Amino acid sequence: MQGRNVTDILNGLRAEGLIFIYNTQIVPDDLKVTREPQATRGIEVARQILAEHDLAVSEAAPRVYAVVRDPRARQRITTQPSPSGETEPAEEIVVQTSRYTLAVDTATPKDFLTQDQVQAMPRLGDETLRAMQRLPGVATNGVSSLGSVRGGEPKEAAIVLNGLRLYEPFHLKNFNSPISLLDSRIIDSIEYYSGGFAAPFGDRMSAIIDATSILPLQRYYEVGLSFFHFNALAATPFAGGRGHALLSARRSNIGDLAQFSEQDFGEPNYADGFAHTDYQLNDATRVSLDVLVSGDQFNAKRHQGTQRVKTKYQNLYSWLTLNHDWTDNASTNVIASFTDLDNRRRGQVNEPGLRRGEVWDDRSFHIAGLRLENSLRTGAIEHRFGGEVRRLWGDYDYRLDLMQASNVPFPGSPPLQTSRATSASPGGYENSAYWDSQTTLSSRWTIEAGLRVDLQTYDGTGDDEQWSPRFSALYTLSPRTKFRASWGRFFQSQGINELQVEDGVDQFYPAQHADHTIVSVEHLLDVGLDIRVEAYRKQYRHVSPRFENVFDPLALFPEAEFDRIRIDPDSARAEGVEILLQMRPRNSWSGWLSYTWAQVDDRIGGADVARGWDQRHALTLGVTWASGPWTATLVNSFHSGWPTTQLAVTSQAGGGPTMDLSARNSTRFDNYNSLDIRVTRTFLLSRGALDVFAEVTNALSRKNPCCVEYTIAQNEDGTPNYVREVNSWLPPVPSLGVLWRY
Repeated sequence: MQGRNVTDILNGLRAEGLIFIYNTQIVPDDLKVTREPQATRGIEVARQILAEHDLAVSEAAPRVYAVVRDPRARQRITTQPSPSGETEPAEEIVVQTSRYTLAVDTATPKDFLTQDQVQAMPRLGDETLRAMQRLPGVATNGVSSLGSVRGGEPKEAAIVLNGLRLYEPFHLKNFNSPISLLDSRIIDSIEYYSGGFAAPFGDRMSAIIDATSILPLQRYYEVGLSFFHFNALAATPFAGGRGHALLSARRSNIGDLAQFSEQDFGEPNYADGFAHTDYQLNDATRVSLDVLVSGDQFNAKRHQGTQRVKTKYQNLYSWLTLNHDWTDNASTNVIASFTDLDNRRRGQVNEPGLRRGEVWDDRSFHIAGLRLENSLRTGAIEHRFGGEVRRLWGDYDYRLDLMQASNVPFPGSPPLQTSRATSASPGGYENSAYWDSQTTLSSRWTIEAGLRVDLQTYDGTGDDEQWSPRFSALYTLSPRTKFRASWGRFFQSQGINELQVEDGVDQFYPAQHADHTIVSVEHLLDVGLDIRVEAYRKQYRHVSPRFENVFDPLALFPEAEFDRIRIDPDSARAEGVEILLQMRPRNSWSGWLSYTWAQVDDRIGGADVARGWDQRHALTLGVTWASGPWTATLVNSFHSGWPTTQLAVTSQAGGGPTMDLSARNSTRFDNYNSLDIRVTRTFLLSRGALDVFAEVTNALSRKNPCCVEYTIAQNEDGTPNYVREVNSWLPPVPSLGVLWRY
């Protein structure tokens, strides 16, 4: 490449789907490549050839880059020799084919994903959060968009967009939440913490998913169509580049395709939209406004229509952000927000001669918040401190009427009538404050410590403050080897939207907490491989009761099924070891391999009982091939079978038969395995580029067990025989799609 015109190289990279925007004053036609770049393909080629001319690229939109002047570009691209003579790696190690970047500049362990990395990953329904399920420590069933992280319940993870925590940010949330509101086309990057996160994050015990939307630096448009969605996006700068605007919308196609399915499961329909605008008031102050809206309607049915449910959800998130830089070492960020959630559910069960019932479930919630974030650098110490006040109020209106005939669910069961009604209007405040400091003690040691306090008053119990100390340390043995250790206490209150009225609970539980202990080592091998080994332990205290369906997690009316039980642990413990091996890009190939050993148990009555998502062994293999306009990614996910329960029925003195749960979760399903493939081809057009992709989830048609149904037969002696049938998660799910970018 040395000696060629820079414009020729940039135009050539369009064959890989990269679009560059520049003017001839910044990149004149006779500008030459002065040094042969180390990179051979992709955006790194552009960065390196431009850095020699004090130029850089800024992502204006997904895979669209503006060429800008930047006198620091040469310093960022060029590696510097260390005192020992070794070459220092860049501050962040980009591992494209493992689909995330390991951030090595902080003591707090986290992963970092860019939009390009998410887009190349096979992901059912174009779901952004499914990329996180490829990382070690996540237990997933292949349907839900958010899985269990290191043994915790899925609701123990917080999802944050542009600084605002989102409540219930899922479509079809009563049906395993397969799609989130985080449209992958609007997300620029995601910081993912699977534990040990710093004091600015609170009120969740397991994980933080911190997403940032794209910043539209240039005029840009997208129109896409796939089996799952129709989507459109428009972005433009205004006011001479001082302001930027982005508008995105997405509509589901699943309801339209449902009519071609052999099984009549109903018509799921949903849509969402996102708007962002920002304006630079002066050199030190920027203001932005974000709005995220969504709506769902689903008329679902099961068992030949004997069970029907109609749901309607509406979500609104709006927030105004003001950022001001007082000096180069001090800044303040203020976020004022309003969230409105409205959930409605109507259901009927009509099984002639067996049972009949109806469910009415209306819930609405409103949250007004004000958050203050400050950063301050004093000498060698970086401080982050602030607080948040939320005013919350909501309404619950729930009623269940259910009548069961005799001999249901077991022969000899007496007839049963269940009536349950709850109306509640909780209201109050959530308050929090935090302080976090990080300092580099020497060339080897980086320390981060913080303290957080939270208080909730909407539950009427007047809980005491929850104090959460956090500590992390990073030790750099060499430029290639780093050690981390962290410990912290993480509280989680029951959200105002989490009152379990469907199970007859009309009061909030006290806050739970978990203590995290994490140690890890990272090493860069000379053969082009990176390895990370991490061990963790989470000790849960004051665990709140939860309700589960023992046999069928896909029930339309979970609270009306006979297998619905209350689980009330005294404590719980999760522990595991994660090993991640990554192959840095080599020619057209790259990949990763991860293995996790883990276990999670509830302590109930002095005995350890495995949680339903306990998976002792998990293995993920990913391989990416990229050449010119082609990209293909193959991911195989395996984990050992999750615990399950064999039905056992006992008779009680003076009562009917009942389930014997003494051996709950003592057996296991067969192992889970899913091979997912995604292939993308980029075509250059006279205006913009066209991406065409094909994807298959569970390409090998593996029958991965999910749930159990029992039918009753009669033995020769007249005793009942409970016949067990195991059902599976998803069959092979193909998808095709196109995206026009211009």
